[in-house]
Amino acid sequence: MTNQLPLGLYVHYPWCKRKCPYCDFNSHPINESLITDKSYLNVLLQDFQENLTYIDNRKFLSVYFGGGTPSLLAPNLMALLLKEISPYVTSDTEISMEANPGTVDKDRLKAYKDIGINRISLGVQSFNDKSLKLLGRIHDGKTALNACNAIVEAGFDNFNLDIMHGLPLQHNQEALEDLNKAIDTGCNHLSWYELTIEEDTYFGAHPPKLPNEDELSLIEESGFELLAKANFERYEVSGYTKNKRCLHNQNYWYFGDYLGIGAGAHSKIKLKDITYRKANLEDPKAYMQSVENNSVKFFKVDKDSLPFEFMLNRLRIFDKVKIDEFTNTTALDFSVVEDKLHKACDKGLLVIENDSFYLTKLGRWMLNDILEMFL
Repeated sequence: MTNQLPLGLYVHYPWCKRKCPYCDFNSHPINESLITDKSYLNVLLQDFQENLTYIDNRKFLSVYFGGGTPSLLAPNLMALLLKEISPYVTSDTEISMEANPGTVDKDRLKAYKDIGINRISLGVQSFNDKSLKLLGRIHDGKTALNACNAIVEAGFDNFNLDIMHGLPLQHNQEALEDLNKAIDTGCNHLSWYELTIEEDTYFGAHPPKLPNEDELSLIEESGFELLAKANFERYEVSGYTKNKRCLHNQNYWYFGDYLGIGAGAHSKIKLKDITYRKANLEDPKAYMQSVENNSVKFFKVDKDSLPFEFMLNRLRIFDKVKIDEFTNTTALDFSVVEDKLHKACDKGLLVIENDSFYLTKLGRWMLNDILEMFL
Protein backbone atom coordinates (compact mmCIF):
# COMPACT_ATOMS: atom_id res chain seq x y z
CA MET A 1 0.00 0.00 0.00
CA THR A 2 1.13 3.56 -0.67
CA ASN A 3 -0.32 6.83 0.47
CA GLN A 4 1.12 10.33 0.35
CA LEU A 5 -1.30 12.14 2.68
CA PRO A 6 0.13 13.40 5.99
CA LEU A 7 -0.87 11.27 8.98
CA GLY A 8 -1.69 12.26 12.55
CA LEU A 9 -2.38 10.18 15.65
CA TYR A 10 -5.06 11.16 18.16
CA VAL A 11 -5.09 9.53 21.62
CA HIS A 12 -8.19 10.02 23.78
CA TYR A 13 -8.04 9.99 27.58
CA PRO A 14 -11.67 10.16 28.71
CA TRP A 15 -11.47 11.24 32.35
CA CYS A 16 -11.61 14.63 34.05
CA LYS A 17 -11.67 15.70 37.67
CA ARG A 18 -15.16 17.05 37.05
CA LYS A 19 -17.52 17.32 34.09
CA CYS A 20 -17.99 20.96 33.08
CA PRO A 21 -21.61 22.08 32.49
CA TYR A 22 -20.90 23.26 28.91
CA CYS A 23 -18.83 20.25 27.81
CA ASP A 24 -20.17 17.83 25.20
CA PHE A 25 -16.85 16.03 24.69
CA ASN A 26 -16.52 12.37 25.59
CA SER A 27 -15.37 12.93 29.17
CA HIS A 28 -16.30 11.37 32.49
CA PRO A 29 -15.56 12.20 36.16
CA ILE A 30 -12.52 10.19 37.17
CA ASN A 31 -13.88 9.44 40.63
CA GLU A 32 -16.74 7.52 39.01
CA SER A 33 -14.41 5.26 37.03
CA LEU A 34 -13.64 1.68 38.02
CA ILE A 35 -11.04 1.43 35.23
CA THR A 36 -7.37 1.89 36.11
CA ASP A 37 -5.11 4.00 33.93
CA LYS A 38 -2.82 0.99 33.52
CA SER A 39 -5.58 -1.22 32.13
CA TYR A 40 -6.79 1.56 29.84
CA LEU A 41 -3.25 2.11 28.59
CA ASN A 42 -2.89 -1.59 27.76
CA VAL A 43 -5.99 -1.34 25.59
CA LEU A 44 -4.64 1.78 23.87
CA LEU A 45 -1.52 -0.20 22.99
CA GLN A 46 -3.63 -3.02 21.60
CA ASP A 47 -5.82 -0.58 19.66
CA PHE A 48 -2.71 0.90 18.06
CA GLN A 49 -1.22 -2.48 17.19
CA GLU A 50 -4.45 -3.69 15.58
CA ASN A 51 -4.43 -0.72 13.17
CA LEU A 52 -0.83 -0.80 11.99
CA THR A 53 -1.95 -1.86 8.50
CA TYR A 54 -3.66 1.49 8.04
CA ILE A 55 -0.54 3.44 9.06
CA ASP A 56 1.14 2.02 5.97
CA ASN A 57 4.67 2.62 7.36
CA ARG A 58 4.18 6.39 7.33
CA LYS A 59 5.63 8.67 10.01
CA PHE A 60 3.30 10.75 12.14
CA LEU A 61 3.19 14.45 11.35
CA SER A 62 1.62 14.92 14.78
CA VAL A 63 0.51 13.07 17.90
CA TYR A 64 -2.21 14.62 20.05
CA PHE A 65 -3.27 13.54 23.53
CA GLY A 66 -6.79 14.90 24.04
CA GLY A 67 -9.61 14.38 26.45
CA GLY A 68 -10.88 14.54 29.02
CA THR A 69 -7.78 15.69 30.82
CA PRO A 70 -4.70 13.78 29.60
CA SER A 71 -2.55 15.55 32.19
CA LEU A 72 -4.18 13.23 34.74
CA LEU A 73 -2.36 10.31 33.09
CA ALA A 74 0.99 9.78 34.81
CA PRO A 75 4.05 10.58 32.66
CA ASN A 76 5.54 7.11 33.19
CA LEU A 77 2.39 5.51 31.74
CA MET A 78 2.21 7.94 28.84
CA ALA A 79 5.86 7.11 28.13
CA LEU A 80 4.89 3.47 27.47
CA LEU A 81 2.59 4.54 24.65
CA LEU A 82 5.17 6.95 23.24
CA LYS A 83 7.69 4.12 23.20
CA GLU A 84 5.23 1.92 21.29
CA ILE A 85 4.68 4.53 18.58
CA SER A 86 8.33 5.65 18.43
CA PRO A 87 9.08 3.82 15.13
CA TYR A 88 6.51 6.11 13.49
CA VAL A 89 7.74 9.38 15.03
CA THR A 90 10.50 11.70 13.81
CA SER A 91 12.36 14.57 15.45
CA ASP A 92 9.94 16.92 13.65
CA THR A 93 6.75 15.26 14.91
CA GLU A 94 4.58 17.65 16.90
CA ILE A 95 3.53 15.82 20.10
CA SER A 96 0.81 17.78 21.92
CA MET A 97 -0.91 17.16 25.22
CA GLU A 98 -3.99 18.89 26.56
CA ALA A 99 -3.74 19.94 30.19
CA ASN A 100 -5.90 21.79 32.67
CA PRO A 101 -4.82 24.25 35.34
CA GLY A 102 -4.89 22.55 38.72
CA THR A 103 -3.59 19.26 37.28
CA VAL A 104 0.00 20.27 36.44
CA ASP A 105 2.99 21.93 38.06
CA LYS A 106 6.52 22.62 36.82
CA ASP A 107 7.92 19.23 37.86
CA ARG A 108 5.08 17.28 36.25
CA LEU A 109 5.37 19.34 33.08
CA LYS A 110 9.12 18.72 32.97
CA ALA A 111 8.41 15.00 33.25
CA TYR A 112 6.07 15.19 30.24
CA LYS A 113 8.71 17.11 28.29
CA ASP A 114 11.36 14.50 29.17
CA ILE A 115 9.27 11.69 27.65
CA GLY A 116 8.79 13.57 24.37
CA ILE A 117 5.81 15.92 24.70
CA ASN A 118 6.85 19.10 22.87
CA ARG A 119 3.62 21.11 22.83
CA ILE A 120 1.08 21.89 25.57
CA SER A 121 -2.52 23.02 25.07
CA LEU A 122 -3.82 24.48 28.33
CA GLY A 123 -7.59 24.70 28.89
CA VAL A 124 -7.72 28.05 30.69
CA GLN A 125 -11.06 29.28 29.23
CA SER A 126 -10.89 32.42 31.40
CA PHE A 127 -8.71 34.14 33.99
CA ASN A 128 -11.76 35.76 35.60
CA ASP A 129 -12.80 34.10 38.87
CA LYS A 130 -16.47 34.96 38.36
CA SER A 131 -16.49 33.49 34.85
CA LEU A 132 -14.60 30.37 35.93
CA LYS A 133 -17.10 29.72 38.71
CA LEU A 134 -20.04 30.14 36.32
CA LEU A 135 -18.33 27.72 33.91
CA GLY A 136 -17.90 25.12 36.65
CA ARG A 137 -14.11 25.00 36.28
CA ILE A 138 -11.96 23.49 39.03
CA HIS A 139 -9.39 26.30 38.92
CA ASP A 140 -9.33 30.04 39.61
CA GLY A 141 -7.48 32.81 37.78
CA LYS A 142 -4.36 32.60 39.94
CA THR A 143 -4.09 28.85 39.36
CA ALA A 144 -4.41 29.44 35.62
CA LEU A 145 -1.60 32.01 35.62
CA ASN A 146 0.58 29.72 37.73
CA ALA A 147 0.05 26.90 35.22
CA CYS A 148 1.02 29.20 32.34
CA ASN A 149 4.22 30.20 34.17
CA ALA A 150 4.97 26.53 34.92
CA ILE A 151 4.75 25.69 31.21
CA VAL A 152 7.39 28.31 30.43
CA GLU A 153 9.58 27.30 33.39
CA ALA A 154 9.40 23.65 32.30
CA GLY A 155 10.97 24.66 28.98
CA PHE A 156 8.02 24.59 26.56
CA ASP A 157 8.31 27.26 23.86
CA ASN A 158 5.35 25.93 21.88
CA PHE A 159 2.10 26.16 23.81
CA ASN A 160 -1.53 27.01 23.21
CA LEU A 161 -4.12 28.52 25.52
CA ASP A 162 -7.83 27.84 25.09
CA ILE A 163 -9.81 30.99 25.86
CA MET A 164 -13.60 31.27 25.49
CA HIS A 165 -15.68 34.39 25.08
CA GLY A 166 -19.39 35.12 25.18
CA LEU A 167 -19.42 33.69 28.70
CA PRO A 168 -22.38 34.01 31.10
CA LEU A 169 -22.82 37.67 32.14
CA GLN A 170 -19.57 38.61 30.36
CA HIS A 171 -18.97 42.12 29.05
CA ASN A 172 -16.57 43.23 26.34
CA GLN A 173 -13.99 44.58 28.79
CA GLU A 174 -13.85 41.27 30.68
CA ALA A 175 -13.38 39.34 27.43
CA LEU A 176 -10.52 41.64 26.40
CA GLU A 177 -8.91 41.31 29.84
CA ASP A 178 -8.85 37.53 29.35
CA LEU A 179 -7.19 37.95 25.97
CA ASN A 180 -4.63 40.44 27.28
CA LYS A 181 -3.67 38.10 30.13
CA ALA A 182 -3.36 35.21 27.70
CA ILE A 183 -1.12 37.24 25.38
CA ASP A 184 1.06 38.29 28.32
CA THR A 185 1.84 34.65 29.23
CA GLY A 186 4.11 34.34 26.20
CA CYS A 187 2.03 31.64 24.49
CA ASN A 188 2.57 31.42 20.74
CA HIS A 189 -0.88 30.03 19.91
CA LEU A 190 -4.41 30.86 21.01
CA SER A 191 -7.68 29.05 20.48
CA TRP A 192 -10.23 31.84 21.01
CA TYR A 193 -13.83 30.84 20.46
CA GLU A 194 -17.35 31.62 21.57
CA LEU A 195 -19.12 29.52 24.20
CA THR A 196 -21.88 27.56 22.50
CA ILE A 197 -24.68 25.82 24.33
CA GLU A 198 -24.80 22.15 23.35
CA GLU A 199 -28.01 20.18 23.72
CA ASP A 200 -26.72 17.19 25.70
CA THR A 201 -25.05 19.19 28.48
CA TYR A 202 -26.07 20.69 31.81
CA PHE A 203 -26.15 24.13 30.19
CA GLY A 204 -28.34 22.66 27.46
CA ALA A 205 -30.95 21.78 30.06
CA HIS A 206 -30.30 24.85 32.24
CA PRO A 207 -29.16 27.67 29.90
CA PRO A 208 -27.20 30.47 31.58
CA LYS A 209 -27.76 34.15 30.74
CA LEU A 210 -25.39 34.95 27.88
CA PRO A 211 -24.40 38.32 26.40
CA ASN A 212 -26.80 39.74 23.82
CA GLU A 213 -26.00 39.79 20.11
CA ASP A 214 -24.69 43.36 20.16
CA GLU A 215 -22.30 42.57 23.02
CA LEU A 216 -21.13 39.37 21.30
CA SER A 217 -20.45 41.28 18.09
CA LEU A 218 -18.49 43.94 20.01
CA ILE A 219 -16.46 41.26 21.78
CA GLU A 220 -15.55 39.59 18.49
CA GLU A 221 -14.58 42.76 16.66
CA SER A 222 -12.59 44.09 19.63
CA GLY A 223 -10.90 40.72 20.09
CA PHE A 224 -9.94 40.44 16.41
CA GLU A 225 -8.36 43.90 16.60
CA LEU A 226 -6.48 43.15 19.83
CA LEU A 227 -5.09 39.86 18.53
CA ALA A 228 -3.96 41.45 15.27
CA LYS A 229 -2.14 44.19 17.19
CA ALA A 230 -0.41 41.50 19.27
CA ASN A 231 0.78 39.85 16.01
CA PHE A 232 -1.47 36.82 16.31
CA GLU A 233 -2.50 35.73 12.81
CA ARG A 234 -5.98 34.28 12.48
CA TYR A 235 -5.39 31.30 10.21
CA GLU A 236 -8.55 29.33 10.88
CA VAL A 237 -11.97 29.91 12.41
CA SER A 238 -10.75 29.93 16.04
CA GLY A 239 -6.98 29.49 15.68
CA TYR A 240 -4.45 32.31 16.10
CA THR A 241 -0.68 32.03 16.08
CA LYS A 242 2.42 34.17 16.37
CA ASN A 243 4.91 31.82 14.76
CA LYS A 244 3.68 28.21 14.66
CA ARG A 245 0.38 26.66 13.74
CA CYS A 246 -1.05 23.59 15.41
CA LEU A 247 0.09 20.96 12.92
CA HIS A 248 -2.38 18.39 14.22
CA ASN A 249 -5.44 20.58 13.73
CA GLN A 250 -4.12 21.88 10.42
CA ASN A 251 -3.90 18.31 9.16
CA TYR A 252 -7.59 17.82 10.01
CA TRP A 253 -8.57 20.96 8.11
CA TYR A 254 -6.41 20.01 5.12
CA PHE A 255 -8.34 16.71 5.02
CA GLY A 256 -5.25 14.68 5.82
CA ASP A 257 -5.29 11.27 7.44
CA TYR A 258 -5.52 10.52 11.14
CA LEU A 259 -5.70 7.43 13.28
CA GLY A 260 -7.66 7.74 16.51
CA ILE A 261 -7.21 5.41 19.48
CA GLY A 262 -9.11 5.60 22.74
CA ALA A 263 -12.77 5.84 23.74
CA GLY A 264 -14.79 7.76 21.17
CA ALA A 265 -11.77 8.51 18.95
CA HIS A 266 -12.37 8.80 15.19
CA SER A 267 -10.12 7.79 12.30
CA LYS A 268 -9.97 8.76 8.62
CA ILE A 269 -7.48 6.99 6.37
CA LYS A 270 -7.15 7.09 2.56
CA LEU A 271 -5.45 4.08 0.99
CA LYS A 272 -5.05 4.21 -2.77
CA ASP A 273 -8.36 5.69 -4.00
CA ILE A 274 -10.54 4.59 -1.09
CA THR A 275 -11.26 6.60 2.08
CA TYR A 276 -11.93 4.62 5.25
CA ARG A 277 -13.40 5.75 8.56
CA LYS A 278 -13.80 4.27 12.02
CA ALA A 279 -15.49 5.57 15.16
CA ASN A 280 -14.62 3.94 18.49
CA LEU A 281 -17.32 3.38 21.09
CA GLU A 282 -17.58 6.29 23.53
CA ASP A 283 -18.19 4.46 26.79
CA PRO A 284 -14.71 3.59 28.12
CA LYS A 285 -15.67 0.11 29.30
CA ALA A 286 -17.51 -0.72 26.06
CA TYR A 287 -14.57 0.66 24.06
CA MET A 288 -12.10 -1.55 25.94
CA GLN A 289 -14.24 -4.62 25.33
CA SER A 290 -14.57 -3.78 21.63
CA VAL A 291 -10.79 -3.56 21.24
CA GLU A 292 -10.28 -6.85 23.05
CA ASN A 293 -12.88 -8.42 20.72
CA ASN A 294 -11.64 -6.48 17.65
CA SER A 295 -15.30 -5.75 16.91
CA VAL A 296 -15.15 -2.13 15.63
CA LYS A 297 -13.89 -2.06 12.05
CA PHE A 298 -12.98 0.52 9.42
CA PHE A 299 -15.61 1.04 6.72
CA LYS A 300 -15.43 2.51 3.24
CA VAL A 301 -16.75 6.05 2.91
CA ASP A 302 -19.40 6.64 0.24
CA LYS A 303 -17.72 8.79 -2.42
CA ASP A 304 -20.85 10.94 -2.71
CA SER A 305 -20.24 12.25 0.82
CA LEU A 306 -16.60 13.21 0.24
CA PRO A 307 -17.18 16.63 -1.42
CA PHE A 308 -19.09 17.88 1.64
CA GLU A 309 -16.55 16.36 4.04
CA PHE A 310 -13.70 18.00 2.16
CA MET A 311 -15.33 21.44 2.14
CA LEU A 312 -16.43 21.16 5.77
CA ASN A 313 -12.81 20.72 6.79
CA ARG A 314 -10.81 22.62 4.19
CA LEU A 315 -12.82 25.85 4.29
CA ARG A 316 -12.34 26.10 8.04
CA ILE A 317 -8.73 27.10 7.48
CA PHE A 318 -8.25 30.33 5.54
CA ASP A 319 -5.36 29.35 3.25
CA LYS A 320 -6.11 29.33 -0.45
CA VAL A 321 -7.35 25.92 -1.57
CA LYS A 322 -5.28 24.51 -4.40
CA ILE A 323 -7.60 22.84 -6.89
CA ASP A 324 -5.50 19.66 -6.95
CA GLU A 325 -5.97 19.30 -3.15
CA PHE A 326 -9.50 18.09 -3.76
CA THR A 327 -8.40 15.34 -6.14
CA ASN A 328 -5.40 14.33 -4.01
CA THR A 329 -7.44 13.88 -0.82
CA THR A 330 -10.69 12.47 -2.23
CA ALA A 331 -9.61 10.71 -5.46
CA LEU A 332 -12.50 12.53 -7.17
CA ASP A 333 -12.29 14.78 -10.22
CA PHE A 334 -12.56 18.52 -9.55
CA SER A 335 -15.51 18.74 -11.95
CA VAL A 336 -17.64 17.14 -9.20
CA VAL A 337 -17.58 20.42 -7.22
CA GLU A 338 -16.74 23.01 -9.86
CA ASP A 339 -20.29 24.19 -10.65
CA LYS A 340 -21.19 24.64 -6.97
CA LEU A 341 -18.03 26.62 -6.33
CA HIS A 342 -18.89 28.95 -9.21
CA LYS A 343 -22.36 29.49 -7.69
CA ALA A 344 -20.71 30.45 -4.40
CA CYS A 345 -18.43 32.76 -6.35
CA ASP A 346 -21.46 34.44 -8.02
CA LYS A 347 -22.87 35.13 -4.54
CA GLY A 348 -19.65 36.83 -3.46
CA LEU A 349 -18.72 34.07 -1.02
CA LEU A 350 -15.66 32.75 -2.87
CA VAL A 351 -12.94 33.91 -5.21
CA ILE A 352 -11.79 31.43 -7.85
CA GLU A 353 -8.39 31.86 -9.45
CA ASN A 354 -6.56 29.75 -12.06
CA ASP A 355 -5.38 27.03 -9.70
CA SER A 356 -7.05 27.86 -6.38
CA PHE A 357 -10.07 29.30 -4.56
CA TYR A 358 -10.63 30.97 -1.21
CA LEU A 359 -13.31 32.48 1.01
CA THR A 360 -14.14 36.17 0.84
CA LYS A 361 -14.76 38.07 4.08
CA LEU A 362 -18.47 37.56 3.47
CA GLY A 363 -17.84 33.87 2.83
CA ARG A 364 -16.17 33.49 6.23
CA TRP A 365 -19.29 34.88 7.88
CA MET A 366 -21.60 32.74 5.72
CA LEU A 367 -19.60 29.53 5.63
CA ASN A 368 -22.64 27.39 6.44
CA ASP A 369 -24.39 28.72 3.33
CA ILE A 370 -21.50 27.47 1.20
CA LEU A 371 -21.42 24.09 2.92
CA GLU A 372 -25.16 23.57 2.36
CA MET A 373 -24.48 23.61 -1.37
CA PHE A 374 -22.55 20.35 -1.00
CA LEU A 375 -25.08 18.45 1.09
